[in-house]
Amino acid sequence: MLLADVQLQLGSLDLAVALRAEPGEVVAVLGPNGAGKTTLLRAIAGLTPIRSGSVVLDGVVLEDTATRTYVPTERRPIGVVFQNYLLFPHLSALDNIAFGLRARGRGRDAHVVARRWLERMDLAAYENAKPAALSGGQAQRIALARALATDPRLLLLDEPLAALDATARVNVRRDLKRDLTQFEGIRILVTHDPLEAIALADRLVILEDGRVLQSGTATEVTQRPRSRYVADLVGLNLMRGHAGAGHIAIEGGGTLAAMDSTEGEVFAVVHPRNVALYRSQPEGTPRNVWSGRITALDRQGDRVRVTVGGAPRLVAEVTPAAVQELQLAEGGQVWVSLKAAEVEVYPA
Repeated sequence: MLLADVQLQLGSLDLAVALRAEPGEVVAVLGPNGAGKTTLLRAIAGLTPIRSGSVVLDGVVLEDTATRTYVPTERRPIGVVFQNYLLFPHLSALDNIAFGLRARGRGRDAHVVARRWLERMDLAAYENAKPAALSGGQAQRIALARALATDPRLLLLDEPLAALDATARVNVRRDLKRDLTQFEGIRILVTHDPLEAIALADRLVILEDGRVLQSGTATEVTQRPRSRYVADLVGLNLMRGHAGAGHIAIEGGGTLAAMDSTEGEVFAVVHPRNVALYRSQPEGTPRNVWSGRITALDRQGDRVRVTVGGAPRLVAEVTPAAVQELQLAEGGQVWVSLKAAEVEVYPA
């Protein structure tokens, strides 16, 4: 088990994160740029000094500022795969894998173990190849083999697919999922790609401004987002406000009627496909109706996401045919309609 309680200051970043991960678990840490994801991994690995806190792995204290305990990076049972892999350009694939073993005093069997990993990664034919001769996917697998060859208890992966193009990423993601499944230790993956996190991880940890904002399974996090960042990742409208008497006063202006009887500070989530758009005020007695101005149209496959500024601001999802029929365009005025039953409410 990993228990990390890390506080540090790095430039404008004020990081204060408590993270727990179990053996056999894949934890994905997501967050916007500058949230502290990579810094957290480097602190756990001992590569970035922490101001206060501790890192405990399988009951062994690797770092504790209270007792001034510090185990150097090279002596921690941790494997790291960096974003750009950091393979030594002058070394062959075999020697790159063997490097970590030699650094830990296993020079005698380093090449034997490295060859075994090359075979396991289906890269035996590239034993003598230098990194410049490898594809992005092959380089990623060599970096992963180098990290795993030392039999770590904890594997840290920092944006392991970020350096790949879109075509290669799909295939390498599949291979990475298989490799992570075969590793029995603790795995922590840093990524900004929600598809990557959902495909590879058992649990998501959302990091923003150096703090853990939300954690849970992919379903728990995506169905009940607690920040605009998460809501944008999964394409939902998220608003915060004060609920009472069946209405929500939205921060930033506007109100929403909802069927939920929750009171107090709440989040309100609306799926864009449940937002209806009209060129004139709709007839009938819908509970939520207001006008706004279109600020953006974004074509995504067979759907168009229409951002409507107003109080509140919402994104609607319509078909390209509806865009033509309603003559929707940036700057145009539209009416928004939303059923109260389509507003999901939960405590903030």
